[in-house]
Amino acid sequence: MRNRVLFLLFAVCAVFSVWTGCTDLTVSSEEKILVCGDHFVYIVDAKRSTADSAVILWEWNAHEAMDLPESMRARNFNSIDDCKVFDNGNRMMISSSSGAVTILAIDSKQVQFYAEVPNAHSIEILPGNRLAAAASTHQMGNKLLVFDIENKDLLFEDSLYSAHGVVWDPKRNGLYALGYDVLRFYTDQDNGQMNLDREWAIPGESGHDLSLTPDGNHLLLTEHTGAWIFDIERESFGKIDGFPDAENIKSLVLNQKGQYVYTEPEESWWTYHVSFHNPAQKIPFPGMKVYKARWFAP
Repeated sequence: MRNRVLFLLFAVCAVFSVWTGCTDLTVSSEEKILVCGDHFVYIVDAKRSTADSAVILWEWNAHEAMDLPESMRARNFNSIDDCKVFDNGNRMMISSSSGAVTILAIDSKQVQFYAEVPNAHSIEILPGNRLAAAASTHQMGNKLLVFDIENKDLLFEDSLYSAHGVVWDPKRNGLYALGYDVLRFYTDQDNGQMNLDREWAIPGESGHDLSLTPDGNHLLLTEHTGAWIFDIERESFGKIDGFPDAENIKSLVLNQKGQYVYTEPEESWWTYHVSFHNPAQKIPFPGMKVYKARWFAP
């Protein structure tokens, strides 16, 4: 009887989750993606989604997050532009170019941390219970920021024009940060500060997105003219074999199976579809200004 009930519940979710945000915990992490834009973040079943509809398993609506201050709920999360999971898929970090970052528990949707960050464009968890944020072009922005999550203190900041991407490298114990025309690598100092260890000029300008490949040896990077792969050991940039290059790609991530998920603007800076490569696929999100998509388990 119990199995029959579970089967019926799964069937209802399969039919109606595109509208209801029905959570299906049986879906493999490798089959899920995160999609963010406007004031929403979705967890989507990429395998069961089609070219006609997205199967949404989970939804966070910033306007309904009552544990955020009212002013932040109404204003600071109106243009969510990055979302990543951590803590074995139990928690999520979110940034918004409207001026804020947050961390929440996925199951309960409880907000565990938030901070105002001017034109925030990306976030990353660092060892020592810290959060890095990229603050892009703004009179109070153009910075790399690092927060103490427990005490909500700002621990470190460094000037970085048009900061757009942050990625922690566990193999090399350092933080990569992407700016307008540079890629930087920071390492920790004993006093809690960070040291700018290396810097490379990127091929092109207006850096958009930064992600680490599953092998931990390469970075995927997008900028105004296209997408690139950075060989960390050789410190060299190259084009991505077979990838459908385009201008202003807003996000690009690879999973362990070799499939890319990316977002390419259809109007101005946003898209109504999430795209895949190897194999190719498209999932629609009509009426939503999608900015980025991420693998749930990259």
